[in-house]
Amino acid sequence: MRKRLVPVYSVLVVAIVLLVAFVPSCGGGGGGGGGTGNINVNAVLCGNPWTGNVSYTLTPASGPPLNGASVPSTHSGVATGTWTCAYVSGGPDGAFLANITPSATQTVSKDQTTTFVLNFELDQDAGITGIDVTRNGAYVPGDNISDGVVCNIIGAEFLQWVDGCAQYSVTANETSWLNITQVAGPPATIHVVNDTCAVDKTPNFAAPPPTKVFQVPTIGNYTVGPGDYITLVPEAPSELLNVETQWQLIKDTYYTTSINWFGISKAPFVFPGPHPCVLFELVVPVLPQLQQYVFTLVASAEVDLVAATDVNLTNNQDMRPPLTLVVNVPAGP
Repeated sequence: MRKRLVPVYSVLVVAIVLLVAFVPSCGGGGGGGGGTGNINVNAVLCGNPWTGNVSYTLTPASGPPLNGASVPSTHSGVATGTWTCAYVSGGPDGAFLANITPSATQTVSKDQTTTFVLNFELDQDAGITGIDVTRNGAYVPGDNISDGVVCNIIGAEFLQWVDGCAQYSVTANETSWLNITQVAGPPATIHVVNDTCAVDKTPNFAAPPPTKVFQVPTIGNYTVGPGDYITLVPEAPSELLNVETQWQLIKDTYYTTSINWFGISKAPFVFPGPHPCVLFELVVPVLPQLQQYVFTLVASAEVDLVAATDVNLTNNQDMRPPLTLVVNVPAGP
């Protein structure tokens, strides 16, 4: 009897079929569980929906990216898995991309819609203008105070702002200087007081008051503290009084910065001195005869944004022309 033989090629076919049946699928769009989902890309400007041309890319965990040219837009039937949205160019005029929310990288799930939001803010521009010298809080017209007396408080005032999205907050560093030169009279001294209320900033419109983060006075390039002092000498090089402050401000709001640079008092000086809310105290000796002291003052200021781009640096500084301060001190015992 002849044995029945099974052709070899038949066995091979069965083996190949079984192998195919047990090989896992290579699909799934980067590990999202298979299937497809949708992606929306939207944009807002200062928190309000914005429509227009903006270039962006959507990149999956594997595979080629998708390109977009306008918002809002929808990409349907994309592979599930991790996708990253990246801004390329365009958007609202005079604005910059602040961030992408809720995250620039998100997961697309089967039959679900994932949304990327491009958050644009208006360009930021910090500025200062209109520095004036004040006496006892009142504006001083002209270029001299010819009748200064003991008990006067000499200060400065100016407008400061940060353009951008209204009601958005921003951090700004502000540096103010007072260059003082003694021209006539016996040597006077400048004592450091640094009252917190010596530098104040108030909004000109209905807006929350700003928050002062810190206040640091310096003389020349040296940080000083309450109780420190320097001596002025007639015709000697000028001294540069300085105060650095940092503020939390609201954009698109004008603020008036007021600085009480120094009060004028008679020697001897006893800390903290007779004047509240001053940075320094200018102390003049009392002599047996009427004495006249003459000083030249130059006030200036500068503002800089912290961790933010300022699109116009030309208006960040201002300086007032020199002013002459004459202090008449009656004769003492």
